[in-house]
Amino acid sequence: MAQKGNIHTLIVGAGTSGLLIAQGLKKVAIFEAETSTAYQTRPRDLTPDATTGLPVYNGKTGELVVEMEAENPCRVSRKKLRILFMEGIDVRYGKEADGVALVEEGDEEGKVKLCFKDGTSAVGDVVVGADGARSRVRECVVGEEAARLTENPLCITSIHPDHGTVFWISIQDVPDPSDPSTWTFQLLMSWLNNPLPASANNHQGRMAFFKTRAEEWAEPWRSAGRWVKRDTRIPLDAGRYWERARKWDNRAGRMTLCSDAAHPMTPHRGQGLNNALQDSSHFVAAMVAAASGGKSLAEAVDAYDAEVLERGTLEMWISLKQTMFIHNWETLMASPMVKMGMHQARKEEGGGSCVDYRGGREGGI
Repeated sequence: MAQKGNIHTLIVGAGTSGLLIAQGLKKVAIFEAETSTAYQTRPRDLTPDATTGLPVYNGKTGELVVEMEAENPCRVSRKKLRILFMEGIDVRYGKEADGVALVEEGDEEGKVKLCFKDGTSAVGDVVVGADGARSRVRECVVGEEAARLTENPLCITSIHPDHGTVFWISIQDVPDPSDPSTWTFQLLMSWLNNPLPASANNHQGRMAFFKTRAEEWAEPWRSAGRWVKRDTRIPLDAGRYWERARKWDNRAGRMTLCSDAAHPMTPHRGQGLNNALQDSSHFVAAMVAAASGGKSLAEAVDAYDAEVLERGTLEMWISLKQTMFIHNWETLMASPMVKMGMHQARKEEGGGSCVDYRGGREGGI
């Protein structure tokens, strides 16, 4: 039976996908675990989700190795994007999800209850987990063991042939094109398997490692490393992916996942944001279909889940292959990004199934 009428949606996570879903539906409640201050000042930015074609250089010599293809790409400032997507949205900060369950009795029977660590709760028709790679909602939907992520040990992106380290530089924001002192740059350095001993895995240790390794690079990477002030905070991010990804029980359409909560992926092919945008659009369309009576809530969410899982999981495995290949000078030219550019994966490129990329681990993943 179709469910016609308003659908009260609870969104966990105020990242790109959560905010976009809220914009699409408007009458929703959106909860963010971080405080308002922490959320607004978080230094991380969107990794290479888009760039104007992507030249890859030999970090040792500075020679161009390959120019990766991209269609009408653009660089995105996470801060500006977030401000745009937050317009008109009431985000409830400091609300860390603790559990999700169906209401089995009383006036709200059949609805879903979202509980928070501060002891409060909210009840709605649907809860969508857009709470990132370490999604608490995913744990509630599929169980803690199935939700567990596999780490692809990365620290933060010219490729150095001697040790397989990737060093990425990009202009992130240009407030005044005529005054370079106002420009903001993004630097990413990544490698497989953390080379830092536990005793050095702190701010001083990471900075010392970054400075020392940057000296091995050709220009302009060497100078970029030298120009980073020593009091700059360097976060350490381990690349993660959901190796156990599978169809989840959405409890007749009452619980589902979105973006990194559904398909966390390593950043080296730049498809995280692209897929988050698609997820958000498709979820809004599913809710509209259910609210209009065109589909039941269960039918709408089933269709949404199937598409997100197939597309997102395929891209997750291709991105992992890209990460592994790009950190090895011998396999660089066989990497998905060199072969496919920055285009979104199509089923035929994966042999019709994400299993082809997952099964290809014997060749390097």
